[in-house]
Amino acid sequence: MTTRFWFLLALSGALDLSLLLFVLRFRALRIGLVRLALALSAGALFAALKAPVFVLAAHSFFFAASLGWTTLVVVTPLTLLHVALRREATRAVRSVALAGALLLPALGWYGTFYEPFRLVEERHDVPIDPRNAPSEPLRIAVLADIQSQEVDAHLREAVRRAMAFEPHLIVLPGDLIQIANKERYLAAAPQFRELLAPLAAPLGVYFVIGNTDTPSLVRHALEGTNVHLLVDETAEVEFAGKRVLIGGATIAHWRENLGQSFSRAFDRREGDELRILVCHYPSCVEEAEPGRNGFDLAIAGHTHGGQVVIPGFGPPVTLTSVPRAAAAGGLHIVNGRQLYVSRGVGLERGTAPRLRFLCPPEVSLLTLRAAD
Repeated sequence: MTTRFWFLLALSGALDLSLLLFVLRFRALRIGLVRLALALSAGALFAALKAPVFVLAAHSFFFAASLGWTTLVVVTPLTLLHVALRREATRAVRSVALAGALLLPALGWYGTFYEPFRLVEERHDVPIDPRNAPSEPLRIAVLADIQSQEVDAHLREAVRRAMAFEPHLIVLPGDLIQIANKERYLAAAPQFRELLAPLAAPLGVYFVIGNTDTPSLVRHALEGTNVHLLVDETAEVEFAGKRVLIGGATIAHWRENLGQSFSRAFDRREGDELRILVCHYPSCVEEAEPGRNGFDLAIAGHTHGGQVVIPGFGPPVTLTSVPRAAAAGGLHIVNGRQLYVSRGVGLERGTAPRLRFLCPPEVSLLTLRAAD
């Protein structure tokens, strides 16, 4: 994050806090719950109205999330602490304000420093049409959206857990390194090469391009590893007497149209082979033709599960056209095809907040077996 980012974030927070303190400045008036609620509502409205200006200044849509997160876990607690210390506030307001002043920073700590590193293992059995299924269960490890700027213990643990599954096949559905500057990317590449070096599986390890990836740079980062890059290509292997086709679709950047065409072509079955489509965007399943006996499973990432989940609603932001429930992660039926969406290992970087809430990172094991 640049000096410009921190300056804009601090300026925005200072403006929000100044407005809230101004609204609450009249000491002759008692501060009841209604006045406090009105002040916080005015602050929220002001924050929303000025957000587009700051987003334009930061040249990033994701900066809006950083503004909102800062308002929630920094500006609002400071305002509530101010209210809790004011004699004009009623006892009920002081109690509520003090509770909020303590709970919101705790929420900020949890979402920023704990949950993004609370790696969980997701295990799913995937039923396959008996005509296409191998005679033995096929184990696939999924490492999606590593999406970092440097390698840390969290990423190493994700690789270790993936290998502990003893998978027959490993897939990485895009977004390896999120560094826009080419020189910095190349300088970081050796770390990620070392990170991926332990990955190995009998049927291979495959990576597809995500929206933070550039094919030439990813090829450089993968040099010397067992990871094969699939750019609208198909790998063919055999497992338990069954022909297995692994299609890597690049529905991102300049290859979007080609990736869509590849996904449609891969959906056309030649026989009783097992077909697994790996793509970054979950929307790759929308290229399938409903009613056709096409690919057996699509594996995707990109959404990070939304990173923030509201109980009873799901993720407010998914950045995909598939249904919210599917974008949140897990195994779903979308457009007549089985789709597994990983919540990913990493986070959105750049100007986005380092944040996960009720949406922990994951490393996944999919076990494909014949349906009953």
